Amino acid sequence: MEAGSYDLSVSNEELLRRCQEQDQEALQVLFRRHERPVYGLLLRMIGSREDAEEALADVFVKVWRSANKFRGESKFTTWLYRISANTARDALRARHGQHDVSLEDMAEWDSEAVTASTDTAGDPSESLLRSENKAVLMAALQRVSDDDRLLITLYHLQELSYDEMSQILNAPAANLKVRLFRARQRLRQQFEALSEESPGADVQKEGQNHALRTDTTESTGIQPPAVELP
Repeated sequence: MEAGSYDLSVSNEELLRRCQEQDQEALQVLFRRHERPVYGLLLRMIGSREDAEEALADVFVKVWRSANKFRGESKFTTWLYRISANTARDALRARHGQHDVSLEDMAEWDSEAVTASTDTAGDPSESLLRSENKAVLMAALQRVSDDDRLLITLYHLQELSYDEMSQILNAPAANLKVRLFRARQRLRQQFEALSEESPGADVQKEGQNHALRTDTTESTGIQPPAVELP
């Protein structure tokens, strides 16, 4: 049976159950369904296309190997994001101190960077300035701490709810709201600092606030990972 023969009526949970039965086609379907948002999270967390692609394969290898550990206590996507977040953290720890991501690196994947929403507005303390050169914002995101970047990525870029984030991060939703507010402030500071360092960046002035929300529908163009059976 080819992966494409699984229609949308087959749930993620059922596909995961079939992974427990060593059905690799089921894993390929899960990959095709979720590669874009997972890759988006990894790319924004790690800041390197090559590292994000490698981490993407790692995520779905872990899905395969951990399929029998899923208990259905949360949604499949919440479980998947928990694996993805932990994989991104592992990748960041592995490369710690080796290199920084430059503004030029960000420009290379500007089309995959955040696009600020234009249909919502927020309080200045909860919003970020919007730059036509999205690479500036993404480079600023790489300058904040891993924890700040994960919070901003999950809430603003992956558009998860506080309840979903609470399950992924194992932290009370009320605490996450405070932490996210402070993370946005630190991101704004880095964004403004980078904007001053990059006079060519087209940055809108404060007062034109747009809540940081975007979709995660960019195509990675990555083939499903080959999974070797244990």
